[in-house]
Amino acid sequence: MPTRTIRAVPESDALRRVEEIIARRSRCDDPDLEALPDGPLEVASYVAAHRRVPGEVLRRDVLDALVLLEYGRRAIPALPGRLDRLESRLLALGVEAGLSLGELAGALGLRSRQAVQHRILRHAAAERGGPRSEVAERAARRTESRERAWLDRNGAALLTCTARLLEHRDLLATASTGSPSADPAPGVPSEGPAPAAPPGAASGPAPDPARLPDPDLAEAFDELAESLSRVPDDPGHPGRVTRIRHLAARLRLLLADLAPAALPGDHPVHVLLARTARLAAAHQSVSSSGGAD
Repeated sequence: MPTRTIRAVPESDALRRVEEIIARRSRCDDPDLEALPDGPLEVASYVAAHRRVPGEVLRRDVLDALVLLEYGRRAIPALPGRLDRLESRLLALGVEAGLSLGELAGALGLRSRQAVQHRILRHAAAERGGPRSEVAERAARRTESRERAWLDRNGAALLTCTARLLEHRDLLATASTGSPSADPAPGVPSEGPAPAAPPGAASGPAPDPARLPDPDLAEAFDELAESLSRVPDDPGHPGRVTRIRHLAARLRLLLADLAPAALPGDHPVHVLLARTARLAAAHQSVSSSGGAD
């Protein structure tokens, strides 16, 4: 990772920017104003967390908050990781609010838009738990872009198949435990008559353990249903891809454990299982390396 550029910010400039943020927030009747502190890093954190102000105020606050961070890196003892996380939030907020990369570069003391883009990518890579590499982050973003495109075409079908599969959960959880016990093979003695039921017990045949739902499969179906319920309906929701990714992972694990051997070969659920498996495998391919359609 290249040596980090830190802008030299005089204390007088930092204090002036703190005052300007406080003044802007007061003029626009910021509903959270009572929580606004006065320390440079605390004010920068406040800007990142409190956004219920007009867009122009928010944009100017973000630029001043980034300058306060640069001041803090030289003048205030703080953990670098905390400052990096705060800078990442402010950069993301600035882009979302409509600031250009050039404007963000000026606040950070960087020479180009590309330098800001590289810093954003390094922050994103660190948040993913990977090395601070913009190359790795660009590759991750390309994969996510392919995954989003696949979901635009096939996401509704994947979710529909999952919902239909859940409608057959009792049938599949029972069928996967195996077919009913067969008669003993010739020459193999039977276990004898079943013991008499105790007095007062309900009469009738005892349930066949081979036809009871598998408890592990029942739990897996419960988890799948929970994952499906958490997928946002809005295709543009920022958490939709992540939620479908979690759902698809649980779906693949469940499909690997299903063995509906007790169902007739022409049962329509077999067609549903095959289609669901194809969609789940295609999603796994495109979300890991790309290329599936």
